[in-house]
Amino acid sequence: MADDQLTPADIQVMRIAYPDLKTLKTLRRMDGFRGLDWREGYAVFELYPPQVDQYRQAGWKLQPDVQRQAALAQWLAMDYERALRGNPGTIPGYSCYRTVTQTIDDLEALAAAHPDLAEIQVIGETWQQQQGSADGDDIVVMILRNQASPHPQAPLVVMAAQHARELATAEIATRFAETLLQQQAVDPDIRWLLDHRAIHIIAQLNPDGRRQVESGAAFWRKNNNETACPGGNLSTSWPGIDLNRNSSFLWGNQSSSGNPCSQVYRGTVASSEPETQSIQSYLASVFAAQRPATDLTSPAPDDTEGLFISIHSFGELVLLPWEGLGGTNNNNAPNHDQLTVLGRKFGFFTDYAVGRWQLLGPAGGTTTDFAYGEFGVAAYTFEVGTTFQQSCSSFEQTIWPVNRDALIYAARAARRPYQTPFGPDIVELNVALDGDQLSISGQAADHRYFRGSVTEPPASDPVANIVQVEISLGVPPYLADQTWTIPVQQPAPQVEFSGSLPPGIPLQPTQQVFVVAVDADGAIGVPAADAIDSAFFQDGFEAP
Repeated sequence: MADDQLTPADIQVMRIAYPDLKTLKTLRRMDGFRGLDWREGYAVFELYPPQVDQYRQAGWKLQPDVQRQAALAQWLAMDYERALRGNPGTIPGYSCYRTVTQTIDDLEALAAAHPDLAEIQVIGETWQQQQGSADGDDIVVMILRNQASPHPQAPLVVMAAQHARELATAEIATRFAETLLQQQAVDPDIRWLLDHRAIHIIAQLNPDGRRQVESGAAFWRKNNNETACPGGNLSTSWPGIDLNRNSSFLWGNQSSSGNPCSQVYRGTVASSEPETQSIQSYLASVFAAQRPATDLTSPAPDDTEGLFISIHSFGELVLLPWEGLGGTNNNNAPNHDQLTVLGRKFGFFTDYAVGRWQLLGPAGGTTTDFAYGEFGVAAYTFEVGTTFQQSCSSFEQTIWPVNRDALIYAARAARRPYQTPFGPDIVELNVALDGDQLSISGQAADHRYFRGSVTEPPASDPVANIVQVEISLGVPPYLADQTWTIPVQQPAPQVEFSGSLPPGIPLQPTQQVFVVAVDADGAIGVPAADAIDSAFFQDGFEAP
């Protein structure tokens, strides 16, 4: 069958096992590679029948991937026009994933409902919008922060849907915004984040490409730049430019293509695309430059502030810079060990493998490399889930909950991402008021790290005995004029703690109580907060 006669329905999803990293490195460079399942030790390919024959003739042992083949078949069989008529606000066949229009409408309504905590800004245009097309879009960001807060607000930027066909990513970003705003009124441990963090969420970086997916172009990955591979058949060639190969940092390095019809086409020059220009300019407005961007060896300082997360799919991975350099530890980013420790914290919540070259391999011109390289901020790519067409049942039960928890931790760590992940976490916090006696109890843990199958350094995690917790009122301990210490009676990597503040301290009914845990190495973890119970206050009578 000639290439021009092939259709997406002819695609066969296949597995190829890799017994070692050398084999995986070879597989990652082969046509049709789409991701890996590191738990089972195989690479995932989408191949046309001639490619399947070719690979088998070359000696590769291919096995059908039944589950992903079924997901792909369901995706391709969808009657898009009928599905859109039935529920125009969601991706056809996937009621859990909002369309571009619905995503932006919901975020705008959310901002309107919380004007003191959220705002929407336009940060740029898509290629279609720049050309004056009616199908083009603005690129928008939602900024979450308490605008009346007098405190410093460390930045966290979450970017999603850079690749159009990766369905789960935009929904995760959108739900993260909803969670923060809807829970802050009832959860003090969420509310303090909006007082002390500025959280920037770009849920749809590539809306032009996503609209192509919504209209039936199931494999659309790139933006909709019509000058790149015009007339691509969407089966063996694809229009547009891969925005995650178009960044100006390490552009042209590793696993990008100069072929306009390739799925990883990097463009004619670095940051050629308006979508790329928009995100790079916006990151420059959010993050201070904290390392020299002119070299690949100078680290950012330990007290660097700020965190960037780019959400993609699939593979159940947390990936570190440098994405644009080849394998081996000699090419690690200067802050690699610190990045890895925070990455393994994310891995604890998601159960994702954490590393760099041992996983998906190099990819030149990524936004993650730009964020770390230009500004020194802790930067990551989350490869969520197990397929591009993640079912709504698995998204609701697993993908969303674990990534929600990882993103909340990211917000906690954004002030000092290279320091606080080395410290213990508060995993339970209880605050009680009896008369004028404020009691604090809970649990802390210093071993919440996960790396998956990766052997990249550091060899061990920074686990130590927890020796004390520090308490402050109204603001986290690092801002407080006065703090109190509760020593741990039997230091261990996981402990229970309890104690009371001295009587006579002025207290307010809605006052927040902040707690951090400290280990034997002196590492201080991220803060947790609870509020003083306002039902009965000081004199034991019900508060008015």
